[in-house]
Amino acid sequence: MDVKDHPVITVLGESRCYIVPIYQRQYAWGDNLLKQFWDDVAAKAGEALQTGKPKFQHYMGALILAPGTTAVGKTPTMQVVDGQQRLTTFQLFIAALRVAAEGAGFADMAATLQGYLFNVPKVGEKDKDARFKLSPTPADRELFRFLMTENWDSVKAKYPQHFYKKGTLIWGQAPKPMRAVALFRELIDRYVRYGIVDTDEDEQERQGPDDVDTQQQRLQALQEALLLYLKLVVIQLGEDDDAQVIFETLNSKAEPLLAMDLVRNNIFHRAEAQGESVQDLFDEKWSVFEDEAFWKADAPRAKPRRPRIDHFLSHALTAQTGRETSLREVYAEYRDFARPRGTPRFSTVADELDALTLYAPTYRTLERPDGSALGWLGEKLATWEVAVIYPAIFMVAAAAIDDDEKSAIYRLIYSYIVRRAVCGLTPKNYNKNFERLSAIFLEKGASLQSFRQFFEDATAYTVRFPDDAEFTAALGTIPIYRNMGRKERIADILWEIELATRTKFQAQGGRPPGLSIEHVMPQGWRTHWPLPNDEFAPSIGTVVTEPSLANAITARDALIDTLGNLTLVTQPLNSHLSNGPWKEKRPDLEDALLALSSAIVKVEKWDEAAIRERAQSLADKSVVIWPSLNRT
Repeated sequence: MDVKDHPVITVLGESRCYIVPIYQRQYAWGDNLLKQFWDDVAAKAGEALQTGKPKFQHYMGALILAPGTTAVGKTPTMQVVDGQQRLTTFQLFIAALRVAAEGAGFADMAATLQGYLFNVPKVGEKDKDARFKLSPTPADRELFRFLMTENWDSVKAKYPQHFYKKGTLIWGQAPKPMRAVALFRELIDRYVRYGIVDTDEDEQERQGPDDVDTQQQRLQALQEALLLYLKLVVIQLGEDDDAQVIFETLNSKAEPLLAMDLVRNNIFHRAEAQGESVQDLFDEKWSVFEDEAFWKADAPRAKPRRPRIDHFLSHALTAQTGRETSLREVYAEYRDFARPRGTPRFSTVADELDALTLYAPTYRTLERPDGSALGWLGEKLATWEVAVIYPAIFMVAAAAIDDDEKSAIYRLIYSYIVRRAVCGLTPKNYNKNFERLSAIFLEKGASLQSFRQFFEDATAYTVRFPDDAEFTAALGTIPIYRNMGRKERIADILWEIELATRTKFQAQGGRPPGLSIEHVMPQGWRTHWPLPNDEFAPSIGTVVTEPSLANAITARDALIDTLGNLTLVTQPLNSHLSNGPWKEKRPDLEDALLALSSAIVKVEKWDEAAIRERAQSLADKSVVIWPSLNRT
C-alpha cells in the first residue's frame, strides 16, 4: 500500500483512466454536498485572488485505487475502490468551468481544462472509452459521457423529459449528474460575472457584471483553486491488499472528528509531553467546551454550516491574531497559531488554553442572549445574520474599558449594519472590514476611540459608515421592503422605532410574536386609492400615454415600499386589511394599539405627501436609534 497526498492537478493530469467498478453505487451527491464543495472551491479562489496563493491547501478526503490494467499501446487504468463521488464531482465541475471559459471567449483556458477531462489516446488504441479520465458506474456512464462531450443545448435536446418547455431543469426529477452541472454552471456564472459566492446574495446583479479582465481573473482563480489548492490523500493498493476490508474500515459509522477534536488531541498530547497535568488542564480549563448540546450543534445562522465549536475557534484565532482565519482549514490555522514557524507561542499549555478559552463566555452570550448589552447585540446580529464581527466583539468584551463604553460600541456596531443595509451598501466585504477592525483593536486596544477612528478613516464604498444625511435620504427614498431581502430585518427596524415612539401612557411590553409588515397604502393600490388629482390609475399592463398620469403613477410606485409607508400589525389584521381603501383601513390600524401607527391614523388622507412626512418623522427618530459615529 502506498499513501501520498496529491493536488487534484496531479491526479487528473496523469494519462490514466479511472474505472468505477460495476458494484459501486450511482452518483449520489445532492444539492447540500455540491454547495459545500462549491464553498470550498470558491473560498480557495477568493484567497488566490486576494493574496496570490492560499496559506493552506484544502484536503478533500481519500481516493483509494486498486491496480487496473497496464499494457503497451493502451491507456493505463486504475480501479476506484473509494472516492468515486468526489472524483466524479471534480469532473462535473471542470466540465461546467470549461463551458464558462468557452462562453466568455477564453479558448486557451477551455483547452487546458479539456486536458483534465480527457486522455490523449495512444497511437493505435482501439478502446474509445479510454479517452475519458473517468469511467463511472454503468448506470451513470452514458449521461456522464454526454455531459463531458456535448454542450447544454444538446443535453436539453437529448433529455427533453428533464426540462420544462422554457428550458429550465426540472430539478426534482433530473439525474444528479445533470443537476450538478446545472448548479455549477449557475454558481460559476454568478461568481465570474458579479463576484457573488453565496446563492442568497443578489445585490450586485442589479449593478451589472464586472469588466472582462476581472471575469477572466475569477475564472482563472477557480481553475487554480480546484487543480492546485484542493488535495486528495491517494491510497494505492498493492496486488495483495484486500480492497474491501480497507474500504469498510475507512467508511465505518464512527462520528467524524471536528476541527476542535483535533485541536484538543494536539494540545493534550503536547501537555503530556511537557509534563503538565493533563487532568488538571482538562478540569480547570478545557471543560468549558464539554457542553456538547451547545458546542457541537450547528451555528444556526453562520456560514458555512458547521458546529459552533469550529466557528468559535475560527473567531477566537482572528481575535488573537488580527488576521482572518479560514474555517475550512481551522485546525491547520490553529497549529500555525500555537507554533508559528515551529516555535511555541506560549511557554506552557496552560497559557495556551487561557488564550483559547478567553472568549468562550462571550461567544456563548452572543449565541444564547441573556438580557445583557452583549446579549442584546447577539440578538441583533442573529436577525441580521452578521457573525463575522464576532472577533472584534470578543476583543471589546475582554477589554479593560467600562461597561458604558462597551455598550456604546455595541450600539455603533448595530447602527453600522442597519445604516449600510438601509442605504443599499453591500455587506460583501464585512469579513475584510471586521478583520481590519480586529487588527486595529489588537494594535491600539479595543475602545470607542479606536472604533471611531477606524471608520472615520475608511471612506471606500465597501467600508464607509453612512452619515446622518445619507441615512436620512435613504429612509425617505429607498424601497427597503423590496431591497432589504429578509423581512425579519425590516420588522426589526420598525420595532425599534416602535419602542422609540412609545410614551409612558402606552403599553411597554416586548415584541409580540407573529407581527407582520403592512403597507399602509397597499402594493395593489390602483383599485381603491386614487392619485393626488383624484383620478384612478388604469390596471397594471395598460399602456399610459399621458405624461402627467404616467409620472404620477411612477412617483407613487417609488414610495410604496419605502419606510414611510410601512408599519407593523398582527398577521390576522394584515390579512384582513388587504387592499381596502383608506376609510376602511384607518379604524382597523387604530385598533392595532401600536405607537408606530398612532401618527398614521391621525391623517385624513394617506397619499404621497403623508408618506413623505411620516418618512421624515421616522428618520428623525432613526438617527437617534442608529447613531452616527459621533452621536453616541
